Amino acid sequence: MTQDLMDMYLKWYELSIHAVKDYKVEGKVAKEALEGLTISGMGGSGIVGDVIYSLLYDKTNIPVLTIKDHKLPIWVRKGWFVIAISYSGNTLETLNVVVESLKRGLKLAVITSDGKLLEYARRHGIPFVKVDEGYVPRAAFPLLLIAALKVLEELDIYKASKFYGNLRVLSDDGIIKIAEDISGFIDGSIPIFITNSKYYPLGLRCKNEFNENAKLISKVEVVPEWGHNDIVGWEGRYSNVKAIILNDGSDVLNYVRHHLRSYGHEVKNVAIKISDDYLTNIIYWSKVFGISSVKLALFRGVDPKKTESINKYKEFMKRSKLARINFRG
Repeated sequence: MTQDLMDMYLKWYELSIHAVKDYKVEGKVAKEALEGLTISGMGGSGIVGDVIYSLLYDKTNIPVLTIKDHKLPIWVRKGWFVIAISYSGNTLETLNVVVESLKRGLKLAVITSDGKLLEYARRHGIPFVKVDEGYVPRAAFPLLLIAALKVLEELDIYKASKFYGNLRVLSDDGIIKIAEDISGFIDGSIPIFITNSKYYPLGLRCKNEFNENAKLISKVEVVPEWGHNDIVGWEGRYSNVKAIILNDGSDVLNYVRHHLRSYGHEVKNVAIKISDDYLTNIIYWSKVFGISSVKLALFRGVDPKKTESINKYKEFMKRSKLARINFRG
């Protein structure tokens, strides 16, 4: 079971090439009078929304919103487009957003492998991208991301041709060694990932990977906000905390590195800018830290694939009010 998850990460290059070549949006995407974009998703599916938000931050004139909840803000109205992402197709929060979006007259597209979401999309004529089944959602990141990029292209918002041309970085033989070095640094500690706003999605991705795969408490801190609150917490000394700086070469992150070391903290500086293409950096380091978290899990003797607490939470949600919505309407 454990090796299965590692194999999923190791296959990212092949999976990405397959998704670029074979995935397409089924159905006509309505793009007229586009006033805003919302990406809805949770967990391993939701990280795609964070990446798209940062990607489009300085590339589109329309507002972009990520939703990790069961409802839309009141001001998201007709004219907005919703991309709903749920790998399983059964995420209650995302299903609720889809139902609410239809009630408000919003245009949508769905990304999923199966489940109620795919059934609902087909019934209501919602455009969708069906991704491959059989993967753990967090390890299916390339499939979900490329599917979302296909929708963005249909909306005339972004073309990812440069990213597609760089996918060979995922076959880099050096990834395993880098991942082992990182897991060795983290072992026995609580990792705190520090980066800037642009690469917050990568920091969040790293945190989540070590939460889920290695069963570790891990956190992410973001500059420039870091310099107005988190920075003071590092004035204390902690025997089991280590900092990993996801550094794109900015002056402020270099300052963070020197500042933390001046207080005696163990710091690992990771130069994340291997390309001038944002998505290339995101997917490369997502693979590195995914593999690193699995390796640390195996070293610690825990099953990286199993997420018992998430399963308990989902069982609780099935008994909640969210589960009572009529998805067959």
